[in-house]
Amino acid sequence: MIKLPEDGILYHGSYTEVSRIDLSKCRYGLDFGKGFYVTSSLLQARSYIPASVRKAKRHGIVPENMNEADGRVSIFRYQPNPNLFVHIFDEADEEWLHFAACNRNRELFPDLRRKYAAVDIIGGKVADDQTAITLNNYVAGTYGVPGTERADRTTIELLEPERLKDQFCFRSIDAIHSLLFVRSERYGNIR
Repeated sequence: MIKLPEDGILYHGSYTEVSRIDLSKCRYGLDFGKGFYVTSSLLQARSYIPASVRKAKRHGIVPENMNEADGRVSIFRYQPNPNLFVHIFDEADEEWLHFAACNRNRELFPDLRRKYAAVDIIGGKVADDQTAITLNNYVAGTYGVPGTERADRTTIELLEPERLKDQFCFRSIDAIHSLLFVRSERYGNIR
């Protein structure tokens, strides 16, 4: 079962320290929509850093000679707020798959996007680099029409859900205010 960690510690891997979260800088097209993504897994947060540094170089955000080791893991403490609407997908099932798909292709499953529009924090399994390819193939119709039993079953089997880690998307200002920045650590210094 996926849940926000009891110790409240969450991690965000990036090319830079994120001590102040700005939702306007977050992008669409990710699993749970636009928001600030964190995980309870330090290892998972670290795994995003090399790709984040390469992407920042491509977009001219950082100098071409920036070393991946200079990327950062920002550490936050989650302070629960009973006024926040939180939804956790316990499994990588059809609804999780359809919701991730509709955030990648706005024409798919519009009812689900509406259903979760007011959620402040959405959590569930993460689609890492390997599984993102499978999700993109699903959205493109490679396994059949998205939403059909065959396409859903094939995609979920290919995702190997038991190997997927967690992610939490903080989607509102109130949700962001429940995250307290603790510190950041340089990627090259984390053991």
